[in-house]
Amino acid sequence: MEKLGIQPIQLLLQAINFLIILLILKKFLYRPILKMLDDRKKKIDEGLLYSDRMKSEFEKSEKKRAEVVEKGKIEAQKLIIEARKAAKEKENEIIEKAEKEAAGIIERAEKENMRLRQDLEKEIQIKAVNIAERIVKKTVSDALNEKMHRAIIDKKLKEISSKIK
Repeated sequence: MEKLGIQPIQLLLQAINFLIILLILKKFLYRPILKMLDDRKKKIDEGLLYSDRMKSEFEKSEKKRAEVVEKGKIEAQKLIIEARKAAKEKENEIIEKAEKEAAGIIERAEKENMRLRQDLEKEIQIKAVNIAERIVKKTVSDALNEKMHRAIIDKKLKEISSKIK
């Protein structure tokens, strides 16, 4: 070996140095790096598990959200139907009330019309009696005395009054 330029002591020392460096590196560098790599691997695995868990929870929450939205739509439809029904009932109630009020107004108007008609008829009868009385007075005043004249007028007035009533 010496012929090749290799010195065995130096080779041995170099091998010892290499082993010492290897042991030092293994203890102080390789193990911490492996530990760090293991920790990273664990964190990555935990992250993947967490990601899978979050994905499944997200899917569950999406399903729940879809169910809630669907229930909300159904509830909204029910509320709309109920509101329309209530509005229709209120409309019918208002129409019925308006019809009753209109009937009451018509009835009062008819009664008022009837009363006015009766008052007018009475007034016409009174005026007719007065006119008849004047006519009778004029025609009879010359021919009859006052006493007879008054008896005839009273008789005719009673006849006319009885016809009016």
